[in-house]
Amino acid sequence: MLRPFCVVLALALAFCCTAHADFSMKSLNVFVNVNLDGSANVEEQLYVLINGSQSRDLYEVTRSAYSDLATWQQRTSLPEMRHHMTRVKADLSEIRVTPQAVERCNSFMGLCYATITLSYKVKADQNGSGLILIDKYKPRTTKYTLIPEALSFDQTKSGDLILPTGTVISFSIPATAEYIHFSSNPSNIAEEGEAAFRYDQTQNMRYYVGKKRVFSWTGDTLSQFQFSYEVESPLETEVMTFFRDSQGSVISFIMGPQGLAAFIIIVAAALSFYSLNKINKR
Repeated sequence: MLRPFCVVLALALAFCCTAHADFSMKSLNVFVNVNLDGSANVEEQLYVLINGSQSRDLYEVTRSAYSDLATWQQRTSLPEMRHHMTRVKADLSEIRVTPQAVERCNSFMGLCYATITLSYKVKADQNGSGLILIDKYKPRTTKYTLIPEALSFDQTKSGDLILPTGTVISFSIPATAEYIHFSSNPSNIAEEGEAAFRYDQTQNMRYYVGKKRVFSWTGDTLSQFQFSYEVESPLETEVMTFFRDSQGSVISFIMGPQGLAAFIIIVAAALSFYSLNKINKR
């Protein structure tokens, strides 16, 4: 009897406190790990200020029972409590909210801080509806290009991407990436200077040639934002892929209707050959 009563009490507390909840964003970090197939794993960390004991109670009650985005959006009323990839351009899956324990509480001021992590996956490009556009323009070379429209930050009519104050967006790309190009320099490579870039006159492009493979942009206006790079797969990978595809084609042929007919023809030919040899020996 006690457990159902506690559940009802917690839900009633959450309901009555929702109208008085006071949450505000302090910072937002969006980390995007791009995979070789063009899919991505995204983790967004929203650092929030919790004002008042009722808001803290609501946070704790929600943290103990819910991990879905809709509930957290409704309870916190934070416009930043959302995935910053739009479903219009990207297929999202496995969306999960992981709230952390409150920290840095000031009992006199009635303030606490907490980090709420939102994680999800972005599927690989399908007919231009992904986060990263893939172009295998050479046998072993793939070009990866960010689709800015897949990001749900504000954008101007001219294509400028506007990051709110306190927002950092980071992209992690494979260590083997080359021909890395961005229209706006990441904030975490400022100390490298122009020595980290090479200008290609034939393509009229400026490429980053430094060692970093994680790039971050802070709250600012990114003018006509572009980000692309290339990855060249090793020769042995191409050879293995060829044999794997060939093996798959052979198996598909054998298991298909043509395979049965070919098998019957081969068996018939073998029997005919065996019969002719037997007759000749006589």
